Amino acid sequence: MNQNQYMKIDANEGRCVLDEGQLARILSPEVARRYPSSLVLEEELAKYFGVSSAKVIATAGADDAIDRAFRALAGSGGSVCSTVPGFVEFLDAATRTGAAFVPVPRGQTFPLEEFIASIGRNKPQIAIIASPDNPWGTRLSETEFLAILEASQAAGTVFILDLTYADFAPLDNLLALALESPGVLVTGSFSKSRGLAGFRAGWAMGGEKSLSLVERLREAGPPYSLSSPAIEAARLALAESQERYAAFVGEITWERETLSAILACLGYETWPQSGNFVTIKAQDARTFASRLKEKGILVRMWPNSPMAEDLVRLTCPGDRSEFTRLAEALETMEAAQ
Repeated sequence: MNQNQYMKIDANEGRCVLDEGQLARILSPEVARRYPSSLVLEEELAKYFGVSSAKVIATAGADDAIDRAFRALAGSGGSVCSTVPGFVEFLDAATRTGAAFVPVPRGQTFPLEEFIASIGRNKPQIAIIASPDNPWGTRLSETEFLAILEASQAAGTVFILDLTYADFAPLDNLLALALESPGVLVTGSFSKSRGLAGFRAGWAMGGEKSLSLVERLREAGPPYSLSSPAIEAARLALAESQERYAAFVGEITWERETLSAILACLGYETWPQSGNFVTIKAQDARTFASRLKEKGILVRMWPNSPMAEDLVRLTCPGDRSEFTRLAEALETMEAAQ
């Protein structure tokens, strides 16, 4: 089977909300000939979130926002604290920018006491958490957010909250809390709920009390980090009808709950999750992934990570026919031993 024949649910990529006609307009000769301007996207992001454009920076994906933050606020000689296993970009960005990475081991539940203790002990320049988290799919409670915020402020640490998967989670008050708090930045992406991973578009944002941090991120990257097609794609995705967007998020939510139930019935360990994926614990993750690969389905595992070698992550396809293919493949597999 060649690569194009596989059903790829190993990278948490969302289904594109734009149709072929919209994509064709993005690649027009006029768009191609002009230097890109992120300002128009920042203005529309600001309108979407109900803030001023000075509080928003458009970036080449959430990873660009994270890279800028680490470079500007920690860099060589500084340190970054996060949980592991977690979003690999946190460790990669620290490595690229010369910052020390301070790991706090975690499992299905967030290790609040240990994380706060690490901030107090190490006084890192940055503490960063994703909510919902990858690969666990769990989200911070408001109580946990406020506790981390208090510890970060006491240590002089900038708290970064990554909301890349938040569109798939129940509504909460974390964004509002982050924007009203000093020393907090928020990052996000168009890759998941908008399906624009190939364009590399994301954002970072801070409240009135964190404007100086936003400006430091703005200065930390090149002037044209986003291409014109990426900017136009992100603008169109923001303007896309809420009905179409809500329908996609609703499909993902249904798939996540249904997939979790199927896997639990097969005997795999699951837990409440809020991303566009389901992660399980499997005694033999390699065998589980290999059996699905034999059926033409690729999933994510971490065979070289001691703390995640028993985890397997399955992205929800966001398409009912593909989900049916996945469900049928799982139901023909033997139950977990």
